[in-house]
Amino acid sequence: MLKPLQYRAGQLSDLLENLQSTGASGFIYINAIVNSEQNPRSRVVVLNNGEMVYGGSKILNNQEFARRIGIKLSHDWADIAVGYAAQKLQDPSSFRELLEQIVRIRVFKWEEIETCVHAQAVQVLEQTLPYAGKLQLDPTVQIDLSYGKEGHGLEWNKLIQDVACRHREWTALAPVIPSMEAVPQLSPGWRTVTDTKAHQHFHKWVDGRRSLIDIAEQLDQDPLELGRTYLEWVASGWITFVRDTPVTQEVAHVEEQRPIVLSVDDSSVVQILIRRALGDHYQVLFASSAVQALTLMNTNPIVLLLLDVTMPDIDGLEFCRTVRSIPKFKDLPIIMVTARDKFSDKLRGQIAGTTHYLTKPFEPEYLLEIVEKYVGQRRQKLKESPTKRTFDNRISEKSYL
Repeated sequence: MLKPLQYRAGQLSDLLENLQSTGASGFIYINAIVNSEQNPRSRVVVLNNGEMVYGGSKILNNQEFARRIGIKLSHDWADIAVGYAAQKLQDPSSFRELLEQIVRIRVFKWEEIETCVHAQAVQVLEQTLPYAGKLQLDPTVQIDLSYGKEGHGLEWNKLIQDVACRHREWTALAPVIPSMEAVPQLSPGWRTVTDTKAHQHFHKWVDGRRSLIDIAEQLDQDPLELGRTYLEWVASGWITFVRDTPVTQEVAHVEEQRPIVLSVDDSSVVQILIRRALGDHYQVLFASSAVQALTLMNTNPIVLLLLDVTMPDIDGLEFCRTVRSIPKFKDLPIIMVTARDKFSDKLRGQIAGTTHYLTKPFEPEYLLEIVEKYVGQRRQKLKESPTKRTFDNRISEKSYL
């Protein structure tokens, strides 16, 4: 087993991609630091010849894996079929051979198996990608897991896209359910519940200590699906939510050889895309709130700001106006990166003081081109006006230009 590797918030996706690009095989153990006051969130990802083939909270043997598929797909005869197929295996530990046997007797279809495993892997990525943590690869333990007649792995880009879709759904729930880390509490009205199943659920699981994801794990349910159910219970006046403790995110150390760009966006997926686009040319710092952003801006020589309109604590346009009111940030390039693409939105952005308005989704190459343009213009302006440089700009030019 290789030595554990520590990584900062937002770096896990790049690490997993790098391992896949090298054709690695083995188990990847992930410990994500969701909250400094809690134990790390432990997950495991399996690679087979550079392709991700499994993601879960623990490793299962081949029969446990197949039975879990059966439970997820609600196949009544799955347990009997798995036992029958297992008796015919030449290699008792083979995942691939067992699945082929089960598909052959038409209990499962390859598409059903892959869909089920894909959904679970998406949840693993959703629950680990935004956070700092530790990663450890064990290449000595491998399994022959693959899907379809040709034996392929899970499609990485599709996994990331689905993580993004789920993030949008969580955002829609956010006014009521802040996140999967939020803790549900019983409201006084819960005693009037006539739904027996709901009443039993409240009595067993809602204790004011367990978070939504804790309860979902115990029930072996998708936290997002459970969240939709809780949304109905909140509307009925049975449940309320305690906001989760802010995530402790590590701030990267300044790398003197690269200019620093700050991206303010609460979407972990957007952060991943921005890091991919700019990471080879710039050191990219991330903030998910206005307070965190201002802290980073006052402690690092930022050369450009990427700003989302939708922020959890303040409107992005209002934050832009705030930044512009601070003398040392008067000429800082600010690129608004948002899904709002109406002319009126762009006009409001211009009035607020944005330098450029970029709509999502964007091509990575285009984002890099725009950033290079405005960083270059700022560099030239500083060189041409040496007598007007502020102390912060002189430090920035000395270190980065």
